Amino acid sequence: MRFLYSMTKKIIIYPAATLFNGRETHFNSQLVEGLEGLGYKANFPQRDGFEFGNLTKALLGKLQQDQINSAFQNIIYLLDMGIFIPRSDVVVVNFDEPIDEGVVVEASYAKLFGKYVIGFRTDVKRPFPTDNIGGMHTFPAYQTHQIILHYMPSGDKQERDKQMNSLVHRIDNAIKTNGIIHKNTMPEYAIKNPNIKPILEGADLLFSGITDIHSKKGLEEIASRYITNQERLKEIGPNSS
Repeated sequence: MRFLYSMTKKIIIYPAATLFNGRETHFNSQLVEGLEGLGYKANFPQRDGFEFGNLTKALLGKLQQDQINSAFQNIIYLLDMGIFIPRSDVVVVNFDEPIDEGVVVEASYAKLFGKYVIGFRTDVKRPFPTDNIGGMHTFPAYQTHQIILHYMPSGDKQERDKQMNSLVHRIDNAIKTNGIIHKNTMPEYAIKNPNIKPILEGADLLFSGITDIHSKKGLEEIASRYITNQERLKEIGPNSS
């Protein structure tokens, strides 16, 4: 598989975070805007991923109704895990409570992909007696290279903006201190990993050569490829009974 990266020399960040309500999406947007303001590029799922309605329209008529949700989940999984994370240099993980299962998977695979993984916590809840990682469970923390503990009091807009700016600069400092640079390749050991290889190959089947995955033409092509390779792509996910 060939990895087709953008020509940018900017360090690319993948924010691994939940995005299921307004509070979460607003926080994610502020964090990404701050990092991009410092010159980073982001593969940002809630902005750069698929809009549910548009992708669903592309699948309508090609699959039975009860198969569309499964197809959507598979395509999103392959975009995030097979394109966005492999084509990023740094994965920044939000470990606020309750820690999301999908976020933990993204952090774990990112480390296997050879990416530099930075976790952060703004949460003062301490469900575990782990002082050095802010009271979080040790197993997710061990999937990172560094944890930033950053309490964020925000009684007003000025304080809120100040705390977000501070978090952005702490992430920036961690990247610079560890000498992270933009790379156009992945480590050979990651590409050959038998658990990673099917994800990369599945993403290549769906997305390779499509210049705009959000255009109507691009979505139609992705839907067509999914139908054509449906049996092969089933191997990536679980079997249900």
